[in-house]
Amino acid sequence: MLRKQLAFSICSIQITCVTLLLTSTVAVMPSQAQTFTVVHEFTGPPDGAFPNPIIRDAHGNIYGTTLAGGLASCGGGCGTVFKIDSAGNETILFAFPGGNDGANPVAGLVRDGSGNLYGTARGNGYINAASVVFKVDTAGQETVLYIAYTRDASALDSPLALDSQGNIYGMAPYGGTICGWNSNGASCGTLFKLTPSGKFSVLHKFKGTDGVQPEGGVVLDAQGNIYGTSVHGGHRKCDYPGWGQPRGEGCGTVYKLDTHGNFTVLHTFTGPHDGSYPLGLILDSAGNLYGIAESGGDITGEYIYGLGTVFEIDASGKFSVLFTFTPETTINYVYGSHLLRDTKGNLYGLQQQNNCAGGGCLFRIDPQGQYADLFNFEGEGESDDGFNPANVVFGSDDDMYGAMQLGGDGNGCEQSCGTVFHLAPF
Repeated sequence: MLRKQLAFSICSIQITCVTLLLTSTVAVMPSQAQTFTVVHEFTGPPDGAFPNPIIRDAHGNIYGTTLAGGLASCGGGCGTVFKIDSAGNETILFAFPGGNDGANPVAGLVRDGSGNLYGTARGNGYINAASVVFKVDTAGQETVLYIAYTRDASALDSPLALDSQGNIYGMAPYGGTICGWNSNGASCGTLFKLTPSGKFSVLHKFKGTDGVQPEGGVVLDAQGNIYGTSVHGGHRKCDYPGWGQPRGEGCGTVYKLDTHGNFTVLHTFTGPHDGSYPLGLILDSAGNLYGIAESGGDITGEYIYGLGTVFEIDASGKFSVLFTFTPETTINYVYGSHLLRDTKGNLYGLQQQNNCAGGGCLFRIDPQGQYADLFNFEGEGESDDGFNPANVVFGSDDDMYGAMQLGGDGNGCEQSCGTVFHLAPF
């Protein structure tokens, strides 16, 4: 999703107008045993620019979207859907033309068993904008599955989820009912379902105490229950928003929507100790949920909003903090929205900028709650590798792939257009 710390000023999507709010601290990089390789450098139209989180299939192919690039319909391009094969060859599967066919996606993709790709394109604005839900098949043919003109599904900026019957689930962060919690007067958000036949339905409208501004996408368990987070809402008086965030809108919630439509708040964040501003969830095979809260936690010294936490909600509904970030591990609390979990129970995440290097780092938290800095990415202007990592995914042999939203050697963008990278071993 396009979070508030990653504040792109698109200026009608002219590439030369892209800006990014950064707070970086330069630190000496420790020696690394890993090998970092740039797989692809984006160059701007007709190539993509500014990649969003990627996914990877069992054959080693990488798929993703870019915010800009592609066709020049939107000035600097309306965005693309791309594929990078296992040999590193990039193909633009689809270039968004704008209008009702979509423009400027800010979320990653989900792939079905036949290889079709599904996603959201934000459209020409945030609130009451004409966002779309789209499908791109293996031949690169786009089908617009839903045009979100209505308040119930506007401003789509999160990844989708699919069930085994082909139903699509998503969230609209500012859809639904105007509940009086958002400082900008927007609605509090909705969860929606889109059937394979194209029938759209609202599953839940947030009201404030149950959540405000759902983000990060939802996850489904084997029974079809839906889980997700809202970055605000919950306790109205909770006031630990983190850097640059609005105050007085609550610290966020984790929720469940069961197959009968019953909505339950699993946890309401309070700021100190447990965290605030939760990002997207992951789900393990035992039904445990894991996530990262961007602020809250330890409230000490100059870090009056806290530096965030990593948390778990087990299958019984018990909430626990697995790790609390401190000034020794980060000073920027700008994290990738989703964690990864391996078969040994280790959790992996990204700091997009941090105090070990200006470009952020890949970290691991083991089952005992011990933090390890695995790799430091170089910062802006320090290399052609790219900076500001969007996400990482597992490879097939003790390695990872990821996307850098900015940087690289591509000369079609003011801050360069971003990269896809390979890191081995991790």
